[in-house]
Amino acid sequence: MSQQTAMITGAGGAIAAHVLDAFEQAGWRLALVAFDDAERQRLLGAHAQHCVVQANLADADDARRAVADVRAQCGSVDALLNIAGVGDRSMAAQITPAQLDAQLDINLRTAFNATGALLPHMLERGRGFVLGVGAAAALDGGASMGAYAASKAALIAWLKSLRAELAPKGIAVSIIYPMAAVDTPGNRASMPKSDPQQWIDPAELAATMLHLATRGARGRVAVPG
Repeated sequence: MSQQTAMITGAGGAIAAHVLDAFEQAGWRLALVAFDDAERQRLLGAHAQHCVVQANLADADDARRAVADVRAQCGSVDALLNIAGVGDRSMAAQITPAQLDAQLDINLRTAFNATGALLPHMLERGRGFVLGVGAAAALDGGASMGAYAASKAALIAWLKSLRAELAPKGIAVSIIYPMAAVDTPGNRASMPKSDPQQWIDPAELAATMLHLATRGARGRVAVPG
């Protein structure tokens, strides 16, 4: 079999670092999407053997250009891992419409635009894999997490609809739900009184993503919610 390629959004983030390691060790070629030039340069230095593109995926035109760049460098793309995301913990009486828009941009529109730009390629091939990252707050809500929960809930609803539409066409869509805080440097800094040993190991998330991307047609599992 030819080497498979995974396009990874939010590739400069703390969770993505573990995902890159897991897929690289499994022999995948990676197409890494950086948000700005500084991130692009850092990824090029650390992963020179893979292709790196820079894009603001919240912009549909930039997403299409990024996918075109990835296709030009890597050819076919087998998997799209929509990892880009961030949380806003503003209280309900304080959060602004601009903050809500920012949450929708990073948590929903990046995945919407990247997937939409890559789907024609996957549909033409009759196969592919798309992954999105949900959140416990999207299922049950959370204090001081309204905008984040809403953006992730919208992402989940869209991905479920996408899965229903694309499964008969050979394209698998999976949603992974981290059901607690993920142990990243950012979360440790923002929640210093919490015990990170009770949080989710990002390496475990990466291993789950790799399993979902590589399982066979008979390896489907039920996911609550």
